[in-house]
Amino acid sequence: MQHLYKLLEKKREIPIEIDDHFKLFGKEPWEVDYGEKCPICNVRIDEYGFCSCGSSGD
Repeated sequence: MQHLYKLLEKKREIPIEIDDHFKLFGKEPWEVDYGEKCPICNVRIDEYGFCSCGSSGD
């Protein structure tokens, strides 16, 4: 895992030590693919089908 961090360290905008999003999800926030907006909370639904209210438009 340290080897992966070393490779990514060269082109990182946020240092790995404080990048909680990368630690949790394995990608940067701007790499997430979004689809349509949830009709209930009006927030984008991400690539895993989640939005802010958790209903995913259901």
